[in-house]
Amino acid sequence: MTQTGIGVGVARTEVEVTVGAPRERVWRALVEETGRWWPREFYVGREPKGFIIEARPGGRVYEDWGNEAGALWYTVLVVEPPGVLELAGHLTPAFGGPATTTARLTLKDEGERTVVRVEDAIFGRVDEHTVPRLREGWRALLGSGGLKSYVETPP
Repeated sequence: MTQTGIGVGVARTEVEVTVGAPRERVWRALVEETGRWWPREFYVGREPKGFIIEARPGGRVYEDWGNEAGALWYTVLVVEPPGVLELAGHLTPAFGGPATTTARLTLKDEGERTVVRVEDAIFGRVDEHTVPRLREGWRALLGSGGLKSYVETPP
């Protein structure tokens, strides 16, 4: 049985968020302190212990549920500290797939601030809601509900 409005294709979006901190600080928060700013509503596990980015080629981007359980979000393809992180992952039917996703995050200096840019593309099962959901998700993760708030809020 097939649903109308869903087919195989490519969905692509780009999002930019400006963070009021130097690039090295934003990079450190992005790849080393992810579990501290990752929004609770983005976890897929019921009782996650943390969200981890292993910032090295072949590293994992995953939710740690403890006891060797968890969810793999991406595999790291490219790391160029403190400016580029490229990822590739798979979406199962439970998350809108089957599809493959790639994301490239770049950090650029803008005076004393940093522009965080993500380019995300999904190939596979997509529909008219895919791009708006991607854009909204990345804005929430990187913006005032996630990375930006964490970095800009004093301890």
